[in-house]
Amino acid sequence: MGVALFHIQAVAGPSTLPVFRNGNLFVDFFFVLSGFVIAASYGERLAHGFGMARYMALRVGRVWPLHLFMVGAYLALELVSVAIGSFGLAPGAPFTGTHSLGHLFTGIFLLDGYIPERGNFYSGAGWSISVELLLYVLAALAFRRGRTGLALLFALGGIALAARIAGIDWPLFTRAVQRGLAGFAAGTACWLLHQHLRARRLPLPGLAEVAALASLFAFLWFAERHDYSALVVLPAALTVQVFAREEGALSRMLRGWGWGWLGRLSYAMYMVHAFVFSRVLEALILLGRKTGHTWAIYMMDGSVPIKRIVLPLVPSTLLQLAMIALALAASWLAWRWVEEPARQWSRARAATL
Repeated sequence: MGVALFHIQAVAGPSTLPVFRNGNLFVDFFFVLSGFVIAASYGERLAHGFGMARYMALRVGRVWPLHLFMVGAYLALELVSVAIGSFGLAPGAPFTGTHSLGHLFTGIFLLDGYIPERGNFYSGAGWSISVELLLYVLAALAFRRGRTGLALLFALGGIALAARIAGIDWPLFTRAVQRGLAGFAAGTACWLLHQHLRARRLPLPGLAEVAALASLFAFLWFAERHDYSALVVLPAALTVQVFAREEGALSRMLRGWGWGWLGRLSYAMYMVHAFVFSRVLEALILLGRKTGHTWAIYMMDGSVPIKRIVLPLVPSTLLQLAMIALALAASWLAWRWVEEPARQWSRARAATL
């Protein structure tokens, strides 16, 4: 949800709060959580010979089908602009710039994470999915090689963190890859520490959960005031570590049905929200042109197209809440008819490997 609000540009309302303006850093939290989950779900199995082909079939089947579906949705949108025009809501002619066929290719095959500063109309979230697939492979190799493999994974994570702080952005070793390596290694370390400490109860678990969350949100709130946003992996790892114990009141609350439902939709929400938001704002911009009212505007920030809500606080807040609700509805449809059927199909195929 934090990433979704980060992608709502507005002059007023909840998306303007610093914690959401830095909401792109929630992706780093996702990498930490992913490292923990993969280690917990597959670490022992991979160490004892779980098939690499089966493992990768399961992981690719989990993330690629919905990604491919969304690439198709953006391609359909580009074809519509060829047929009827973009109404001034695109940075250039169809299939040029970040809309080019080259970007379509790298989007389909999840290559954007390895190209520095790669924006892609067809695959805005694809950079993180491409990095995630690399992390799955590295995790398998690390667990198969025991302590030596894990030590190498942690070393890569440390190098990646240092490179990101230093501002390095090289082909193949991009900032995207660095974010993934640092977060995933931290999450894997959290799982190992969790295994070591699981027999011990956490003192004051409720207070520990509040403190961990507070550290994460405080970091996000003030992230723009310092040059070390890469260090978000530290409060993110602390939060994952504390909540993995499931001993406090907040953990019990998160086991409730509503939070579980949001958890099931989290990947679909991540993949579809930007598409939904852009269509809503485009509709408001076009309607405003017809009626003479200005609810949202289209502008360029350098080479980056921006659609921004320009309503006052209360109507902007209501609109943002409505956009979130609409994105959640679209996420459920994507989960129900694309993500989950593809996951079940891939699980059935993987069982034969």
